[in-house]
Amino acid sequence: MSFFFIIWANPKFYQTLIFLAQYLSKKNYKVYILAKKSKNNQNIIEKINFGRNTKILYAPETPFFLPNFFNFLIFIFFCLFKCFFIKPKNIIFFNKFALFCLPFIIFFKRGKFIYHNFDFEIYKNLKSTKQKILAFLELFLSNFCDYLIFPSSERSKIFRKISKNKKSIFFEFKNCFPKTYIPQKKNEFKFFLKKNNISNKKIICHLGSIGPGHFIDQIVNSAVYIKNEFVIIIAGSPMHKYDEYLQRKIDKLDLSNKVYILKNITNHFWFEILFKSSLGLCFYENVHFSHRYMAGTSQKFNNYILANIPMITNNNKDFLNFKKQHNIFDVTNASNPKKIASKINSLLANKKRYYKIKKNLKISFLNDLNFEKQFQNSYEIFL
Repeated sequence: MSFFFIIWANPKFYQTLIFLAQYLSKKNYKVYILAKKSKNNQNIIEKINFGRNTKILYAPETPFFLPNFFNFLIFIFFCLFKCFFIKPKNIIFFNKFALFCLPFIIFFKRGKFIYHNFDFEIYKNLKSTKQKILAFLELFLSNFCDYLIFPSSERSKIFRKISKNKKSIFFEFKNCFPKTYIPQKKNEFKFFLKKNNISNKKIICHLGSIGPGHFIDQIVNSAVYIKNEFVIIIAGSPMHKYDEYLQRKIDKLDLSNKVYILKNITNHFWFEILFKSSLGLCFYENVHFSHRYMAGTSQKFNNYILANIPMITNNNKDFLNFKKQHNIFDVTNASNPKKIASKINSLLANKKRYYKIKKNLKISFLNDLNFEKQFQNSYEIFL
């Protein structure tokens, strides 16, 4: 049996897609990934193994001076061409732009159409006409898929309601790591700590996008109030030069010995920081729909679970509900720097609570919050 994974993006940035390709490949399925080749941040991506039975097929690109729309047209015809000749059994669409290929390849359908969604926006919340048209097309085309998969049950319920989709079968698939996952690490972060004379400090990390919408401004301000034996590491890819704004703030507040920004780091460096940290911060401002439902969905959230790091999240309804099921983090009012600092100081001082969270993290990861369990509760049912 063969699978087509269609994604209008670079697949190397999508962990769940990578794990799914590896898992299906290990089960002797043939996997073809049809993708757009992105030149952005290529230096931070090492060679990734998608599985021995997986082949990545990148769509050709137009000359740089032509609008991106022409690249997308080429991508659609590229997918159409590959479907005609390879004739895959099942096709999985991994974002809404991939889903827009569906009308062109529906005549080559031999098995199941699956829409594995990572993100979507509520139609009524969108401002531009273009965004509304794209959102409407996503909702409409989802009705032609046999199965719809979302990273949280709440997102699934909302999409079902607004799409009025009564044909497809809905599943939940949290963005978890496999139980067998072993990250590769070097000694880059160790040298960084030694160079800055902070090897003996406890690390509080915030991993992911460095930009608005994550209370990072407040995290920096909170460093004024945290104990001197702690340092905050903010690591990831910067957006709109937000890292420069943060660095100016750090310098102004004289926090250069307590807050460090590490941008565009490699995967090795990322996991070194992760496994060296004592505490993880996972904050999402209510700037758009997806940020309201990040428990079990967020990449940083699942990275902290993998590394068995107690974390602090913001106190929105989704995180509070998740906490009732899995007592694996503490919450705080992330809009208040003093409350962030107070929670950091108290959790790291309360050894009983800290190690209780670590124990719960391990249990939750082994029993439920792992890739194998998510696969068992979705793909294994309908394959």
